[in-house]
Amino acid sequence: MSTAKLQRRADIDWIRIAAFGVLILYHVGLVYAPWDWHVHSPHTVPGLGLVALVTNPWRLTLLFMVSGIALRFMVRRTPPAQAIGQRLRRLVPPLLFAILVLVPPQSWIEALEKGSFSGSLGTWWLSEFSPAGLRDGVPLNHVWFVLYITVYSIAALALASAPQVFSWLETLLGRLLGGPGLLVRPMIYLALLRLWIFPSAGLTNHITDDPYNHAMSFGVFLTGFLLALRDDVWTRFEGLRWTSLAVAAVSLPALIALSQPLDLPPSSPANLVFAVYQWATICAVLGFGSRHLRSADGPALRYLTDAVFPCYLAHQTLLVIAAHLLKPRGLPVGVEAGLLVLITLGGSLAVYEIVRRSGPLRPLWGLRPRPRTP
Repeated sequence: MSTAKLQRRADIDWIRIAAFGVLILYHVGLVYAPWDWHVHSPHTVPGLGLVALVTNPWRLTLLFMVSGIALRFMVRRTPPAQAIGQRLRRLVPPLLFAILVLVPPQSWIEALEKGSFSGSLGTWWLSEFSPAGLRDGVPLNHVWFVLYITVYSIAALALASAPQVFSWLETLLGRLLGGPGLLVRPMIYLALLRLWIFPSAGLTNHITDDPYNHAMSFGVFLTGFLLALRDDVWTRFEGLRWTSLAVAAVSLPALIALSQPLDLPPSSPANLVFAVYQWATICAVLGFGSRHLRSADGPALRYLTDAVFPCYLAHQTLLVIAAHLLKPRGLPVGVEAGLLVLITLGGSLAVYEIVRRSGPLRPLWGLRPRPRTP
């Protein structure tokens, strides 16, 4: 039997934790970015546009890929129908809790800052969830990712309920991604999406109208889910790690050069290089992770693995509130940014420490119920 099917894959957990950490710091940076966000500091840092370009191509795509891999490991001994129920119980309560409790303070503060609303949070909440407000849609803000992961998980597990089709797809994909195909063919797929669909569709994060995002994100999610247990694929990731790193290192400066000026739609060459850099970085991360972190288990990993989802749910609400409260104080940009990082990360971990000790709160924050004691 494949050793991948038996061992705990610490590398996947570490990559997931690191990717969420980068995402949280990225959101802190958006407070100072030279474009619109939910709340903005009096300080703008133009150079953050280039910093964002370093992570934008691969940050969320890597998270979707790793989420598909992690799902396969989580359900590898569970019948698909039972696994669907488990995923719904794990993801739907936090999603609803976030929509009703965590996101409204963000959208309320955004409306206050942009001058489109002047009432209380309670008045805003009643307006958002009134029949008229619901017809206009409910802001998801950062938990759009949780909604997408929920839908993608159900789709992947439904596919797994047809074992013959699933096995055929796994074998076919394993062959297509044999040898250097693991590096080249996904680049071609992502480049075609970037060249043909992205210019007209863009990224909306609205699940009913997001064709480019679905084709890209569900594509890598399903790829990770299909190939997670194949040792031969992980051997290829490891073998291509240095080549992937070299391709990423060469393509990043080219992407930066081709993306100037940043406020204009990307050109076709920029979109092509975007896809090359995107997949090369993901291959390098997975290859080096598999090579060096596969067995790097320990108490810190177990703690952070449990903490990462509650921290993700809490972080943006804490960040938006903190940025709104610090804005009128006129702090120097370095002091303000340092406080935002401290409040966002420290506050998120504090929330985790509180909710993990409370049985009723755990399911609302994506934590498994406490095991019953005899």
